[in-house]
Amino acid sequence: MIQTIALLTPIYITVFWGIIFLTQKKSYNAPRWTLGLFLIFASFLYISHALFFSKEYHLYAFFESIYLYTGLSLYPLFYTYILKLTGLRYKTPRHFLHFIPGIFFGIVSLLLTLILLPEQRIYYVKHILIETNLKALNINTLPGIKGYIFLLSRIVFILQTISYLVLIIRITNKNDQTINHYFSNTEGKKMNWVRHLSILAFVVSIAAVVFALMGRSYFMNNNLSLLIPSVFFSTTFFLIGYKGNMQREIFEQLNEHEERDGDKEIPAPSENDLKTRLLKLFEHDKIYQINDLRISTVCESLLTNRTYISKLINDEFEMNFNEFVNKYRVEEAKQLLLSSENNKFTMEYIAQQAGFGSVASFSRVFKEIEGTTPGKYREKHSFKMA
Repeated sequence: MIQTIALLTPIYITVFWGIIFLTQKKSYNAPRWTLGLFLIFASFLYISHALFFSKEYHLYAFFESIYLYTGLSLYPLFYTYILKLTGLRYKTPRHFLHFIPGIFFGIVSLLLTLILLPEQRIYYVKHILIETNLKALNINTLPGIKGYIFLLSRIVFILQTISYLVLIIRITNKNDQTINHYFSNTEGKKMNWVRHLSILAFVVSIAAVVFALMGRSYFMNNNLSLLIPSVFFSTTFFLIGYKGNMQREIFEQLNEHEERDGDKEIPAPSENDLKTRLLKLFEHDKIYQINDLRISTVCESLLTNRTYISKLINDEFEMNFNEFVNKYRVEEAKQLLLSSENNKFTMEYIAQQAGFGSVASFSRVFKEIEGTTPGKYREKHSFKMA
């Protein structure tokens, strides 16, 4: 019973989320479709585990080629998902190179399995995979060659894990920096969850490889021990599916604004004039009170494009757009917090009036700028209330 639960839970979770994402039209949401493909590929890994620990050795020997192909395609697929989610363009022929290791090891493993005699397949599984008998890794025998291929695939997987972790963290960091130049409200747009889950997946992947190299005999004889990797992987893939379902496609509308701005030939405005109009827009018109204010909205109000506004804010105020807007919002919130008229109002009301998307966002930004929470700030300065 314990073994069945441990083996089937990751399959159910990955297939569940995979079907949800793949049943959506690819044209409607390409990132989610790619994530769905990633999760279905992951399900094949756990199907192979189920075959192995159910002692279906003949069937597993053939299925191992699918295991190697899908296993070495997981990180490239997740990397592709991140690229599509953030709107980064890539050349398809060149990007295909990321999937060559999986295709190579999958085909080689299948060919060797077809050549092996039935008793050699059993010998390979029992003496090489289960016992991890290094003496059985004889390059002069077909099972030994297949064992070396499997070992080499694990080394490639470790290299993939490290390199793609670096790539994904680099992309998500760049994404977070970029959206600060476009959006005043970054909730639901930043990709902290991707970094955290990538690091978790890295730890779990390395642990899985270590367990595999140690030998599977321990797990074969101790069903309870299967729960440990099962819980790790099931939790990781559930969170990936859940967060992926919550994550919006970040740059779909943003790229439309880019294209519109690119078509406009706007003469470079006077920097002093643009600065004067920008300050009037924020200090007099209080445009920062718009909840989901974007830099494109400011550009439309000032009849200019993003390049000029970004350059002015970066050079003149030494801030990005997000910081610039939040500075005004925090000042507005401070006035409301210190006003006796508004002392009776809730934090939700003050956050909304200042232009923040939520109380959580308001508290986080306020603390980043003022070094304290809005509530403590009001308590500390309560004597100033008129």
